[in-house]
Amino acid sequence: MPAMASAVRSATGTATREEVSRLYARVAFGATPADLDTWEGQAYEAVVDHLLDFPALDTRPPGADDADRLLFENADEVGVRVYGVTPGVSEAAAWWVERMRTTAYPLEERMTLFWHDHFATGYLYPWPDTRMMVVQNQTMRRYALGNLRDLVAVMTLDPAMLYWLNGNENAVGKPNENYARELFELFTLGVVPQVYTEDDIREAARALTGWVVDPDLKRVTFSAVRHDTRPKTIMGVTFDNLGNQEYLKVIDIALEQPVAPKFIAWKLVLNFAYVPGTGDLFQDPDPLVDKVADTLRSTSWDLKAAMRTLLLADEFRFADVSAGRQLVRQPVDLVASACKAIGVSARAQNTITLLGRMGQVPFDPPNVGGWPVNREWLSPVTTLARYDWGVTCYNLWSSSLPGVRPALPPSGDPAAWTARFGLAGLSDNTKNAIDTYLGARATASESEKQAGVLILLASSPDWMVI
Repeated sequence: MPAMASAVRSATGTATREEVSRLYARVAFGATPADLDTWEGQAYEAVVDHLLDFPALDTRPPGADDADRLLFENADEVGVRVYGVTPGVSEAAAWWVERMRTTAYPLEERMTLFWHDHFATGYLYPWPDTRMMVVQNQTMRRYALGNLRDLVAVMTLDPAMLYWLNGNENAVGKPNENYARELFELFTLGVVPQVYTEDDIREAARALTGWVVDPDLKRVTFSAVRHDTRPKTIMGVTFDNLGNQEYLKVIDIALEQPVAPKFIAWKLVLNFAYVPGTGDLFQDPDPLVDKVADTLRSTSWDLKAAMRTLLLADEFRFADVSAGRQLVRQPVDLVASACKAIGVSARAQNTITLLGRMGQVPFDPPNVGGWPVNREWLSPVTTLARYDWGVTCYNLWSSSLPGVRPALPPSGDPAAWTARFGLAGLSDNTKNAIDTYLGARATASESEKQAGVLILLASSPDWMVI
């Protein structure tokens, strides 16, 4: 977009329908027709604050999703009675995708999904089991827009994480470096530029010795006899034995590095705005990354403030799509958003099966680095599965109870279909595809034509690229 046009729009401060659609697609699993109508023409800042401002998790009255969560957290006690078997990763994944679809606080769930990818942890037999994964999921939700230092600290001692990266095996005399390495490389500092050495990783591993997990009680405790009490030096900082406080010292040393806020900001921009330049974060800075990093630094790691900076920035709001500043929906987002649009449950088994074909099942990341981003999702196999998702969408709708499922718009009402899918408009290619289909099926039943329009929209670039 030309700079002059951006300046005019920025001065008005009001949100266009396109901006509401993009904002909700990026951070809220899509807009409803009511969202589009409510926020179009309102102050853009007000739309952002509406999404960011939700009550703290522990202050809300219990809901159905919390009751479901407790079933998984207490799987050994009630799993057989409720499910016939102890619920596994597929059941937990289906529960979470359905929560994404139905939540009153979609940005909270979208951030929880972001942190699940950032601190990528997966179900393994025997540990971490389903209940540990769901406990970790709730922890991420609780800190979703809180303080990053607090989140890193609680994740360091999370039972699922300790098992996933062998922290429970880390003891004096035989330190395990897995978590220390990922703490620096994936969770706080990155590698462009890399400011830590192999010696720093080894010293950090020694500082993290002593933590053990009781899998039956889902409790983490510190064992002083397993802790290395000798002095450590990490990134130039030397300290004597701090016992069960040393993990906090390691985190503080990492977050005090100048690259830390830039790395976290880069991850936020990558997941919610566009793919920043891949150059050095200092030598080849991205303007939005730097804005978000400045906020993280000045607020002592306030994630809500950082996301507000990101969502209000011109680089997000007026992104030049001709420069490729769009995002490909990740499969979980695609499924949750589509089920939200047509008003059907996401808990069906074929939903999780198709998510597996598209390459993303919650609680089952491919590795500690998490899932792909943006165009990396578009391989021949996963793209075919994305197109199959359109058919699955209609099948989910048609198999739902007629009194429960919402009616579909008339096949010949493109404005109603566009709004139903949270879009502000359709590209010429998608319009032509729908018109061609309807023209070829002019004598078909209305239900068949509705099915065709739904499938075309759910598999269209307009829907998959936001």
